[in-house]
Amino acid sequence: MVKLTEEMKTDITGLLFLATSSKDGVPNVAPMGANQFVGDKLVISDNFMNKTLNNIKENPVVAINVADCRAHPFQYKGKAEIVTDGEYYEKAKELNKAKIPGLTPKGAIVITITSIYSVKPGEDAGKLIETDD
Repeated sequence: MVKLTEEMKTDITGLLFLATSSKDGVPNVAPMGANQFVGDKLVISDNFMNKTLNNIKENPVVAINVADCRAHPFQYKGKAEIVTDGEYYEKAKELNKAKIPGLTPKGAIVITITSIYSVKPGEDAGKLIETDD
């Protein structure tokens, strides 16, 4: 697992775009707004996911970009897991109470970040910054 700075963690818990792919390589990207870190794991509330869930079941590799990629020019890649009970699901329920009162999540996506890339324009665009592979 890579080491994220506190600034990176804060950036990721805002609006982000989660990219997934089916086992056949059909991509999907969806905005996510109910996100938080629990330790070093990114937890995303599953409130309305459909294609995203199906893709993660077939292929757990994901990519993440934040909405303001000019101010926070990083792409994060990792492995996702779907949970419907336990600590991470309880954290997703708590997050929903604060962000989306009255909506109980169906589950949670738990992501372990495995690499960080630069998306800053210029000669370092696409450069691997850190990986645990």
